Amino acid sequence: MQKVHKYIEIKERIKGDILNQLYKKGESIPSERELAGLYGVTRVTVQKAMDNLVQEGFIERIHGKGMFVLKNSATNVYLLNNETSDSILGFSREFQGRVKVSSQLLAFNVIQADATLAQHLEISPGDNVWFIRRIRLLDGNPVLVEDSNIPQRVIDTIPEDILKERSLYGYIEAYTGKKIKDADSIIEAALFDDELAPLLNIASGQPMLKITEVTRLADKTAFNYSISYNRADIFRVKNLRIER
Repeated sequence: MQKVHKYIEIKERIKGDILNQLYKKGESIPSERELAGLYGVTRVTVQKAMDNLVQEGFIERIHGKGMFVLKNSATNVYLLNNETSDSILGFSREFQGRVKVSSQLLAFNVIQADATLAQHLEISPGDNVWFIRRIRLLDGNPVLVEDSNIPQRVIDTIPEDILKERSLYGYIEAYTGKKIKDADSIIEAALFDDELAPLLNIASGQPMLKITEVTRLADKTAFNYSISYNRADIFRVKNLRIER
């Protein structure tokens, strides 16, 4: 029998207390120190458990105030761009180890940058750019449509299996030998239209979080101008700018 990590056990016990209304929506929960004493574990174990509950959308941390319950239902709600995640390293690694991440590749071709795209990517109009459209899935459930625009002069080859089965950002770091450093994001509320809604098996007019982002390598090279169309019923967003 596979051993269950202690932090997962603690996470599930606290989640059970939340679902059973021991901690109600909007209420604070005990501190990590208090929970460590309650469950007879280290604070590090509790911290890992709480990080998972933050990622699953059950709680939020408010600096200087504590931890508060966001929801009391089992419906999955995920946080994008939260302080403890690896969101800057791409969708696959952001949720790695928490849920099964997969992709459905819809488009993968070379386009020529128009003036607007060239400005975002800090390249010349007419330069070749990889255009990639993917449906991203969590535990087999389609949750967002993602369009990526990557200059060929930065990445001149992208294996198709990377886009379907592995982490694109992990590949880019390995290919360039440079770390991904920062991202500038614009987050807007919108509605899914007749083109995008069917891709996620939802009705047109459902709420969307539209995230437009320019991501850079450590040497400040802009390597991706992306737009993601996220289901607003299962995603929340924390930060507008992240850097490491």
